[in-house]
Amino acid sequence: MGCGFSLRKQMILDCLQKEQELKVSDLVTLTGVAIATVRRDLLRLEQEKLIVRTFGGIRAVDKKSLVARTFEQRESLQCDEKKRIANAAAELVTPGMTIAVDSGTTCMNFASALKNKGPLRIVTSALAVIETLGGNPDIEIILVGGRFRVSNLDFYGTVSIDTFRQFYCDMAFMSCDAFQPGHGAFSLDQESAAISRTIRQNSAKLVLLCDNRKIGHTSPFLTFTPQEIDTLVTDVSDERLDQCGCSVIVAR
Repeated sequence: MGCGFSLRKQMILDCLQKEQELKVSDLVTLTGVAIATVRRDLLRLEQEKLIVRTFGGIRAVDKKSLVARTFEQRESLQCDEKKRIANAAAELVTPGMTIAVDSGTTCMNFASALKNKGPLRIVTSALAVIETLGGNPDIEIILVGGRFRVSNLDFYGTVSIDTFRQFYCDMAFMSCDAFQPGHGAFSLDQESAAISRTIRQNSAKLVLLCDNRKIGHTSPFLTFTPQEIDTLVTDVSDERLDQCGCSVIVAR
């Protein structure tokens, strides 16, 4: 004997969690209703975006991670430029280093470019680094805790700052919200600026990842003075960068 739609819906979704793909004939057996009823159920489930119908069956909806959902829109902006910057910055990394990696989409791309750079030790407050490199046995990741910030998927606050102070890094790879040649790098919020300054104090060198749309602007909080930046990695040549007082790498 068949059952109501609500129960059939739950049975189908529970089964999809185990099998990922099911045939219509499987669902007829599972629910005990006619094939026409199953097809109507599948139409409703597809309209609710709970399944994807295939030829002769269904499959589970691909569920994006929290990192993917949060950064999806930002990642579409300057996507190619960010990847070029990330790849160029990764060339500065050699096996055996201890490095700090900032949060944000450019740094997420940078983390992806490190997959074959191990062995490495990475100190970070960013969940994106965990998602990108967490399964790599050659890379040790130290995740700094604190107050969780869902908008940027990272941790901040006094706990984060105190933890970062326990490590000394060969290089820190950091992002910014704005960069003004001759004046330095800036952040939109005080918390990010405070963490970034702590990381700089505990790192031998600072590499700033900065796409062209941030150059020539300022934000409320100064993060790094020009003297604190060793290398700037960006995506375009800009005569204003002659005033930045550090080494400049233009990613190709």
